Amino acid sequence: MTSKTTLAIAIIALFLAVAAFIQSYYAVQGVNDRLTQLQARVDAVGAEVSRGLARLEGKLASINSTAAAAYREAKLLREISERPSGYVPLRYARLFSIQYEGDVYLLRDALGRRILLLPRGMSQDLADYYRAKYRPDVVVYYPVKRAVYMASTEVAMAYRLYKEMGRADVLRSIVGVMWGREYRWYLPEVEAMLNNGTIADVGPAYSPDFEKIASLKPDVMFVFYYPGPYGTESVVKKLDQLGIPYAVVNEFQEQTALGRAEWIKFIAAFYNATDDAVKIFDRVEAKWSSLASLVADLDRPRVAWFTIFGGVLYPAGAGVRDLIRIAGGRYAYANYSRVDLEVVMKHKNDVDVLIWSSYGVSSVKDLLKVEPRLAELRPVVLGRVYAYSPAFYQLANAYPERLLEELVWIIHPEVAPPGNFTLFVHLQ
Repeated sequence: MTSKTTLAIAIIALFLAVAAFIQSYYAVQGVNDRLTQLQARVDAVGAEVSRGLARLEGKLASINSTAAAAYREAKLLREISERPSGYVPLRYARLFSIQYEGDVYLLRDALGRRILLLPRGMSQDLADYYRAKYRPDVVVYYPVKRAVYMASTEVAMAYRLYKEMGRADVLRSIVGVMWGREYRWYLPEVEAMLNNGTIADVGPAYSPDFEKIASLKPDVMFVFYYPGPYGTESVVKKLDQLGIPYAVVNEFQEQTALGRAEWIKFIAAFYNATDDAVKIFDRVEAKWSSLASLVADLDRPRVAWFTIFGGVLYPAGAGVRDLIRIAGGRYAYANYSRVDLEVVMKHKNDVDVLIWSSYGVSSVKDLLKVEPRLAELRPVVLGRVYAYSPAFYQLANAYPERLLEELVWIIHPEVAPPGNFTLFVHLQ
């Protein structure tokens, strides 16, 4: 083979090698492009999967949140459904009510306001549920630790819970009293607390010291309500403005002594002590029934019951007349729709007992200074004249069994010899 032939073969071989290289290059480049396309598609699928997973996670989170809320709601509803509900029994009082669901109380006070009592530490879910359910006028968390009282009669009821049921927390909760230093107290511990400053005097009922009341930070204020220039209507409005929770205790408007005393159950609810109050009241009612039975079949002495102020005679009302009947007497002026001094003097010899329905007199002589003609009344002549003691207005509503017992002593000393009087005094 000649050199030319060899050179030609070499050139052809080189050409073929270059062609093969070029072909291989383009083949590889095609694969790379395909790979690039595939990677792009994989990236797109991955991004879509990531977005799908994110959406799925969001949906799962939403589902979990909904499930958790549903679980909480189901648990809440199950807890609510298992709570016993009903009313604290009331047999005589007509101006309030106490409804309960488990440890939640809904009270209606003397103005018809709804007061929701929730236990301290209740879960927010439950608290929100009961607020929404009852839409109360005021919410109070119990047991109350700081309370201001407007009336000594309200304090006397709280005092019975402390004294008879060992509820020292009730006594400790009293941080303020209206008229606290204006009159004598017949509740020894209360008097001591006023004297040492543990209980603050917050001023008169018709115009209290609101700045002092606010500084006491009461959980609740027990007030009584009546309109008029010397009433407490303006006080209640001011408490509304200040946002101080209050409850209206108008026990004095009840028609019966037992109805007035039953308000102890209302006050007790604020201390989660309704069971204690029911026990106290059951004992009161049992004593009351025993006294009424003792004199039910006896002869009925005639009882005059009145006071004279500013020359005007104020006779017994319907509730007092019924009380005289239960105590074994009969009201001397039952046949008169209007009783004045003329009626009293007309029947001066037809009366067995005289009860002067106010205090401030300590002897018959004091009585005759008010109206000298009363000297002619048969009970004055016979020495059967009684008057309210200074403790009467503070204690009588809280201790009705004591009230009835002392009346039985007065009207029927032959079967119930008098003991130590608390609510009445025998005028000599």
